[in-house]
Amino acid sequence: MSAEKALVRGIVTTHSAAFVESVFESYRQGHLAVMLRGANDSRRIEQVGVTEVVEPPPRFGWMVFDADTRAALRSDDGEAHVSFTSGTEGEPKGVVLTHRALHDVTQRLNDVMAVDDSIREYVGVPVNYSFGLGRCRAVAAAGGRAFIPEHGFNPVEIRDMLVRGEINAISAVPSLWRVLLKGRSLFGDEAMRVRWIEIGSQAMSRGEKEELKALFPQARIVQHYGLTEASRSTFLRVDATSGEALDSVGRAYGATELALSDEGCIRIRGPHVASALLNGHGVMPASDAEGWFQTKDLGRLEGGYLYYLGRADDLINCGGIKLSPDALEDALRRELGIKTGIAVAPVDDAATGHAILIAHTPEAGVDEAKLKAAAVRIVADHGLRNRNALRLLALDEFPRTDTGKVKRRELAALHASAAAGAQVAAVPVAAPSPSAAGAEEEIARVWREVLGTTDIDPEKNFYDLGGDSLTALVAVMEMERRAVPPAIAKGMLQGRSIREIATLMAAPAPAREPAHVVGSAELRSGMAINVLRGFLVLCVVFAHWSGGLIERLPAGVQAITPWLAPLLAIGTPGFAIVYGVSAGHSMWPIYLADPARFHRIRHKTLALLSAGIVLLAAVVFLQTWLLAESITFTDFTNSFYSVLSYYWLITASLGLWFWWLQRSRHRIASCVFAAAACYGVHYYVVGPLGVHPAEGVVEFAKLLFTAKYAYFNMLSGTLIGIAIGMWLRDALKAQRPLGALAPIGGACVLAAIVMASHAGESSGWWVWPVPTNAIWRWVFYTGFVLLALVGLRRLLERYNDYGGARKYAFQLLAVCGILAFPLFVTHQLVIPLKDILVRLTGLPQAPLLAFSMGLFLVSGWAMYRKVHAMNFRA
Repeated sequence: MSAEKALVRGIVTTHSAAFVESVFESYRQGHLAVMLRGANDSRRIEQVGVTEVVEPPPRFGWMVFDADTRAALRSDDGEAHVSFTSGTEGEPKGVVLTHRALHDVTQRLNDVMAVDDSIREYVGVPVNYSFGLGRCRAVAAAGGRAFIPEHGFNPVEIRDMLVRGEINAISAVPSLWRVLLKGRSLFGDEAMRVRWIEIGSQAMSRGEKEELKALFPQARIVQHYGLTEASRSTFLRVDATSGEALDSVGRAYGATELALSDEGCIRIRGPHVASALLNGHGVMPASDAEGWFQTKDLGRLEGGYLYYLGRADDLINCGGIKLSPDALEDALRRELGIKTGIAVAPVDDAATGHAILIAHTPEAGVDEAKLKAAAVRIVADHGLRNRNALRLLALDEFPRTDTGKVKRRELAALHASAAAGAQVAAVPVAAPSPSAAGAEEEIARVWREVLGTTDIDPEKNFYDLGGDSLTALVAVMEMERRAVPPAIAKGMLQGRSIREIATLMAAPAPAREPAHVVGSAELRSGMAINVLRGFLVLCVVFAHWSGGLIERLPAGVQAITPWLAPLLAIGTPGFAIVYGVSAGHSMWPIYLADPARFHRIRHKTLALLSAGIVLLAAVVFLQTWLLAESITFTDFTNSFYSVLSYYWLITASLGLWFWWLQRSRHRIASCVFAAAACYGVHYYVVGPLGVHPAEGVVEFAKLLFTAKYAYFNMLSGTLIGIAIGMWLRDALKAQRPLGALAPIGGACVLAAIVMASHAGESSGWWVWPVPTNAIWRWVFYTGFVLLALVGLRRLLERYNDYGGARKYAFQLLAVCGILAFPLFVTHQLVIPLKDILVRLTGLPQAPLLAFSMGLFLVSGWAMYRKVHAMNFRA
C-alpha cells in the first residue's frame, strides 16, 4: 500500500447517508478510506495504520449529488479505500481498491444502464456494503439523487414513492426482489414509472427475471455479477434478453476479461480488479502475474455469457455427486411454486460426506411432507437416489448478512444444534424375536429409518429399495447399535431380501461355527479372484518400496535383486488382467441382467478412484512444490498421472466395451482379438507419439496414452482378463471343470519364454524396473493368472477343512484384494508424505518415515478389520 499514514482515515460502516458522504469526502481530500466495524476496531486500525476515525451519524432520506461530489470521483491510480469482505465464511479480508478501479466500474455500469441526471433511485440495500455504495457512486456520477430508506427495503414504501412520482429507479439483491414479486399485487400503473433497475450479485432464476420484466415493462433492468475484489465484472441486460441466456449473469464489457480455471472456477481480469488484499499475514497481490483474479465461484462460459454455478466452497458433495445449493433452491422454488422461505446448505454426514440440508420458514407456506417429496424428486434428477441424504430444518427466519444473503454455515450450525438437542441416549434394543415375523419387522424398522421411507417391500433387497453402498454402511452401524445379529447385516450386503434374512434368522440353527465356510463353486471362484488380486496388490506395494528396503541391506544380500525382478514386475500388469477377470466374472452378468445396477456400481467405483487420484495428486504436487526449485503447470497436471488414471479410464469405458461384446456372436474370441488390436494400436500408432514434447494438459493426455500405464497397452491385458472371467462364468453355469485352463496357462508361459528368447530379451526377466510391457510379458502374465486361478480353486476346494491359520492367510489376501484401490492410493502416499514432513520440519528421515508408514498401517488395519468382519466372520 502506498498511502501515507497521515492520509489513512477509518470510517465506521453504517447504513447512513452520512457514511456515503464521509467516503466521498475522503476521496475529495485524497485520504485512504478504511471501512471499520466500530470506532474501537483495533484489528483493522492497526492492520492498515489508521490515523483518524470518523463515526458517521445515522441519517436517511434523499442524497443530492452536486458538481463537487462528482469531482471527488477521480480516475487516477491512487488508492481510494479498503473494503472488507462480508466475513460470513470466516475473518474478513481487506480489499484495496484504487480510484481507477472504482471509476471503471461506475463508467461501465452507467453506460450499460444508460443512466442520466434524471435518475431518482431507491437504494434498497445497505449503503455501507459494496453493492449499495456502488449504487451511490453510479447515481452521483450521473448527477442524480439517491434515497436511503431508514428501515431498509420496503415494497409498500417503493409503491407509494412511485405513486407520488418521487423515484424512477430501484436497486436490490435477488432475495429482496423475491419479496417484492411475492407482493406484486401491490403495484398498478405506477410500475410503468420505473426506468432503471439493478439486480445485485446473487443467483436469480430465468422465471424470476421474466416476472420482473413483466412487472416493470419500461425499466432497463441490469443484473451484475461480481465480488468485493472485482465489482460488477459482468452485466446482463435482463430487459433485452430472452431464452436460455436469462439463466446467465451476463457478459463482460469494456476492458474486463473472463476465463475459467481448470477446476471450473471463474477468473477475472481488468482495470476494476483490486490492487491488493490484506490478511493477517500482511499485504498480498489480488491477482496473479498475468493479472487474473481467481474466485471461488464455479461458472460456465457459453456464447460469451457467464453462467454462475455456485460457490466451490458451498458445493454439496454427497457420495461423490456434486450439487449446487443455488440450483437446488431454484428447483425447489419452481417445483413448489413459491418465492421465498427455502434455503439449502451442505451439512456433514459420516456416510456420504455431505447431506443436503433444506431449511424452511413459514414464508414458504408448504408442509414438510410436500417439501421432502419435491426434494426427493429433484435430487433424483441429479442422480442422487439416497433419501437418507436429505435433512429438513424449520426456522422462524434465516440467518442473513446485511445484504440479504443466507449464511449457509450458520444454517448448518443451527441444524447441528437442533440434532444434538433432539438426540436421545442410545439404548440397545433387544435382539429380534426368533419368529420370522418379528425378525422381519426389526429389519424393516431399521431399513425404513436409514432409507427415509415407509414403503418397504419385504420381497426386495436393500439396493432395490433405493439403498447404495454408503447407506448400506449406515444400516450396518445402526444394526450394530441396536444389537441386531450380524446375520442381518451380512445378508443385506449379499443382496438378500428382508424375508430371506428373516427366514434364516428364525430357522433352528446349530451352534455358531467358529470360522468362515465357503459353500459353493461360485463363492470359491470369487474368493480365488480376490486372493489373486490381493497377492498382486502386495506385489505392487513391495515393488514400490523395494528400492529403499534393499539398498539398506548388506551388499551381499542386495545381490538377490535380479531374482526378485519377476515378482516385482508382475504386480501392475497382473492386476490389470485380474481387474478384467473380475469384470468378466462378476460385472458382465450384472450388465446383462440389470444395466442400471451395473452403472450404479461403476459410478461408485469412479467416485472412489477420483477421490484417490485427487488425494494422491495433491500430495505429489505438494512434494514437488516443496522440493523443486521451480514449478510449472505441467508439474501440476502430471501430478494426476498414476496407474489409477488407467483404472479410471477403463472403469469409465467398461460399459462401452460390454455394449460391443453384447453384440458379438463370439465374445471370448472377440476379447482376445480386441486385446491384440489394442496392443498393436499402442505399439505402432499411439506409442510413438510419446517422443514429441508437450506441456500442461496435453502432456497429461499424452501420458495417459503413451507412458508406462498407457490406456491401450494396459487394456490389452484387461481384455484378456475379461475373456478369462467370461469363460469362468460360463464354466460355472455349465458345471464344467476348470482344469482345462491349466494347459492353456502352461502353454502361455512356455510361449512367453520362447518369444523373449527370439526377441533377444532373455535377460529382461531379471530387470527391474521394467521399461515397458512387451508382448511376451503380457503372454507370460496371462499364463501366470490362468495357472494361479486354477491352483487357487483347487486349494479352496479344501478350504472348509483347513485350520484357522491357513484359512486366515486366504482371508487376509482376499481382503487385500477387496481393498485394492484404497491400498493403491495409501501406500503411494507414504514416501511423498515423508519427504514433505522432512522439508517442513527439518527432522531426520527415519522417524518421519516411521510416522508416515505408521499412518498407512493404521489406516490399512482399520479398513481391513471392517471388511474382514463383514465378509468372513460368522
